[in-house]
Amino acid sequence: MHEIILSPTDWANVLSGESLGIKGPGYYYENVFFQDYWGFGGGMDGRLEVTYGDDGGTGFIGTLRSAVVRELPAVNKKRTRRK
Repeated sequence: MHEIILSPTDWANVLSGESLGIKGPGYYYENVFFQDYWGFGGGMDGRLEVTYGDDGGTGFIGTLRSAVVRELPAVNKKRTRRK
């Protein structure tokens, strides 16, 4: 499972249906680093696509509503996890 933290402004824009493409923090798998890229569009019922690596591997394609979305109350940010 991978996650990304969005700023309050980015989260509000995503919820309003605006498109957002953002580079994630990346991760290591079997000592190899992979960059993750997150694409949002269309609000909660819109698109969420997570890709990784230089070859365009797909980690998740679905709706934002089908992902795990968790609020971080201490810093007032949203965290999105793909299934």
